[in-house]
Amino acid sequence: MKAPPARGIRAAVLTAAALLFAVSSQAAAASTLPLGESVTPATELTSAHDFRSGLVLGLSLGAGIGGASGYPNNSSDIGNPADYSASGWMPGTTESIFAMGALSDYVSFGFLFTHGLFKSDRYYANGDAIGFRIEGFPLVGLVPRLQGLGLLAQFGVGFGNLVSKAPGMPEAQGTQSFGGAGAFYEWSLGKKGGAHFGLGPSLEYDGIWSRPFESHGFVGSLRVAFYGGG
Repeated sequence: MKAPPARGIRAAVLTAAALLFAVSSQAAAASTLPLGESVTPATELTSAHDFRSGLVLGLSLGAGIGGASGYPNNSSDIGNPADYSASGWMPGTTESIFAMGALSDYVSFGFLFTHGLFKSDRYYANGDAIGFRIEGFPLVGLVPRLQGLGLLAQFGVGFGNLVSKAPGMPEAQGTQSFGGAGAFYEWSLGKKGGAHFGLGPSLEYDGIWSRPFESHGFVGSLRVAFYGGG
């Protein structure tokens, strides 16, 4: 086998040297700071958890108005006007508990369970739901003074029923979809970014939908959340 020509070897060596010099020059330029500037310590860099971090455990207690309507959960009764019930708007209360993780200052996500009870002199309606809850804080970066303003959405599976206080009336009930949306504000009580409580008002809409039954509610609540920090 013939050895490669000396000219080819020299060309390859010169090319490799040129590439190595170019890479070294770029690395040196990247590491050189303009006069008067210094490297920012890692402890002073912007963090994704300046306000919220860790496990989030919360409770929401509210009151408002709600209503329900529908048929017994029986295929032979659905659509029969004689078996239809509707409560109209009634006063009531709701309770929700949730367990989430603060993914960043902007978003928390996790699970929730909620219960609502609304009553009038003729009916009472129950609603229970389990599913997912997401909270977003859109103004953290835009208006830090309003970083406590949040939006919420929740969705999952819901069960509800409507019962007449008068004997002999049909009961409406169903199990299927649950959804809700709202807004809230929280004031931080404790160390910013670490373990602390968030406390404030909340306003939301919740609904349960199924083929034989549906219910809707608008409630104002007191929301309390504990952030575990980390």
